[in-house]
Amino acid sequence: MKRYNYWNYVKTGGWQIQHNFLHNRKIFCVNHHSHPAFSILHIPHGVGHYNKIWFYQRQGKLERVRRNKDYSTYKKVMDDCFPAHKKWEWFFESPFMSSRGDYNMKIWGRDNIDDMPTIFYECYKDISVADINNNPHIMLGYYGSLGTDDDITRDMENLSPSNPPRPSDLEFIKEDYKKKINIVPYKEDMVSLVEDFIHGVLGAAYMKHGEDYFIEACVHKLKNHQKTFQLITSMLEYHGIDYIPFNLDRDDYSNVFELDTWLPLDEIKKDQSNRYVTMSDKRLKKLPQYIDKVLCLI
Repeated sequence: MKRYNYWNYVKTGGWQIQHNFLHNRKIFCVNHHSHPAFSILHIPHGVGHYNKIWFYQRQGKLERVRRNKDYSTYKKVMDDCFPAHKKWEWFFESPFMSSRGDYNMKIWGRDNIDDMPTIFYECYKDISVADINNNPHIMLGYYGSLGTDDDITRDMENLSPSNPPRPSDLEFIKEDYKKKINIVPYKEDMVSLVEDFIHGVLGAAYMKHGEDYFIEACVHKLKNHQKTFQLITSMLEYHGIDYIPFNLDRDDYSNVFELDTWLPLDEIKKDQSNRYVTMSDKRLKKLPQYIDKVLCLI
């Protein structure tokens, strides 16, 4: 089995890829894209089950916690990654209760995971076995929501990761990345990208400041997004890592990933959107107007 890095960023299909690798009983790793730093490795274990292993650094020590998860059906995977209570999504699930009384790893990590990861990167020796690695920028020391946030956009432009691994860890990670198939996705259809951003990236907190603020914030984040493909590929070239560009609107995943079967990507995306809607019905009715306004300003 070939090993892959999927250089996903906001709205570039990371969840759809994860679901299909789980569906095919492959080893999957997702790194939290920002602080606090943690990675979750999914390893098939028994019929329909996975061992889910969290890696994080606490008080200067690398720690790991293991739980068994039932992923035997499509519904169970969806329920685990997008639960009805909305207190975590996808890679935010935690084995520990946070200070606010839920099981959200991002919230728990604020109080319990070291702010400055150092030996955390040693966990890559364990997660390198994954058939696919999501958010691989973390293991090179870049932190942030790639494709939207200003800080990581600036760091990628300057090739200056905010929390670089120790030289020995960095060398190991880079050399292993060179052995993988590195897929860098990008969007060509701007209308669908803008719709995805308005519908699923900017939440109600932005709208509280008014529609003009909402539109301006969306345009600002999308301009970061438009830079990201080139920033990732330039960074990979700097490190001597080969990559394959992937057009999300025209290319076929089955031509670049070796999987036995594929779940319908459109169906997965629709199910995800139904569980993770950030706009009220009132706002959704105005979606076409928002799209036009954003497109005029990009």
